[in-house]
Amino acid sequence: MKYILKNKVFSWGNGSTVRDESGRDLFFVKGKAFTFTKKKYVRDMNKNVLYTVRNKFFHLLLPKVFVCDAQGNKLLMIKKKKLFAFRQNFEIVQLSDNAKNLSISGDIIARHFDILDNGVPVAHVRKNFNLIKDSFWIDTDRTDMAPLLIAFVIAIDNYYDKIRNQSR
Repeated sequence: MKYILKNKVFSWGNGSTVRDESGRDLFFVKGKAFTFTKKKYVRDMNKNVLYTVRNKFFHLLLPKVFVCDAQGNKLLMIKKKKLFAFRQNFEIVQLSDNAKNLSISGDIIARHFDILDNGVPVAHVRKNFNLIKDSFWIDTDRTDMAPLLIAFVIAIDNYYDKIRNQSR
């Protein structure tokens, strides 16, 4: 199943909607308008929080992004492996026994990559970019993992947003 995550052009807190290929709304992502950690909530259509994504507030050199469960417990941390690396190698750290063992394979900068669970591909992600907003296509057969995969992609997007804003 393909999940399409499109960022809204104008919204308080960077909201977005997740739809399937036919355009049916499946999940929505709502961020807080004024926050230093760019906190975003992945919610089902009944407005129940499934996952939370947030940046680490203070960091010395490399940003870190956390994926938390519905209760706010940290599951995963995403950070760059090396400070001075030409390739975008990420380290995904499991912070809980309940966390999946996710990793990334492929070229994130080229906007195509796979998400692996214990070394097995569970999703292919493609980032579409235009001048106004960017969107992601997440292709997976693991519908049970869809909310987590969406949160994971949002975390990677938050990481790049943070780096882009630091360089300005």
